[in-house]
Amino acid sequence: TGMNAEVMQHPQLSTGRLLLLGVSSVVLCISFIMSVFAPFPLALAFILYGRGKGFLTGLAGLVLSFAFAVLVYQDYTLFGFYAGVFIFGFGIAEIVLRGISPIKGMVAFGLGFILLMSVGIGSFIKSQNVTVEQFIVQQIEKSSDKIAEQKKLIEQSADKDSIQVLQLLDNPKLIAQEMTASFPGYFFIGVFLMLWFNMFLVLKSRRLLLSGNDYPHSERELLNFKVPFAFVGLLAVGLALAVWGKDFGSVGYENLGFTIIKCLGIFYFFQGFGVFSDLLNFIGVSGFFRTLIVMLVIFSANYLIAAAGLFDNWFDFRKYFIKRKTED
Repeated sequence: TGMNAEVMQHPQLSTGRLLLLGVSSVVLCISFIMSVFAPFPLALAFILYGRGKGFLTGLAGLVLSFAFAVLVYQDYTLFGFYAGVFIFGFGIAEIVLRGISPIKGMVAFGLGFILLMSVGIGSFIKSQNVTVEQFIVQQIEKSSDKIAEQKKLIEQSADKDSIQVLQLLDNPKLIAQEMTASFPGYFFIGVFLMLWFNMFLVLKSRRLLLSGNDYPHSERELLNFKVPFAFVGLLAVGLALAVWGKDFGSVGYENLGFTIIKCLGIFYFFQGFGVFSDLLNFIGVSGFFRTLIVMLVIFSANYLIAAAGLFDNWFDFRKYFIKRKTED
């Protein structure tokens, strides 16, 4: 297309840089904490170099991740994760290339991905003629050698929680119950966290790298994220189920309540993060110190950020920042 042709003529967009984007996405996948940012280089490859070269970069990454998975880790988890990263990178790039609203695109893509994965995993487990818990127990039993190695390491550890961990590892059925209860909520959070962070980085990078091209959206829209007020009622239902779910005769109600809280909580986190970002702007925090504060808050006080996003529905915290600015 016209935009891609113009971008392809950019003197800085060499083949070496394209390969670097592909390799960096695999390197990010191999890392643990930084793997959440793995779709970013791929999405950038699609946007800067066009869909064709973006696909080739992703395919090269799939081959590289498969080689690492087989030769180094003897486990296909890395390859499966990179396949998801490839899908995320392509999806984010398409949202940007088509000029779709970042928030609408992110929510639609995220929910669609979760639905497809749920149907796919559910169909596979059903084809095995087992329940979800039975399937997890089977996988744990297949990994008994690795679990035995982990138990030896934990036994040598001085961690005060090591006894509880050992007891859990000795009870595959309990692990399966815990995973069945907690996985849906954490999977939902993981999908939207990855989408939000990578969408933010892509929009910011696109604005900086392609400033000459008109584009109707920016990363600021993600910082102005606002959850519709009607969802407060659903959150109240989730809280009630989490607190009193067992009284209704089944622990499943309690698990459902916690899942609702987690799923809505990630969106309130986005809203609260936007407020927190504006607060940092207001008090003039920038540079490395700002990055350090943001990382500390994300990892240690994320519940407070989500709470700020929730209460922002009533207090509209940003208006206080504007009021103080005008007073000065």
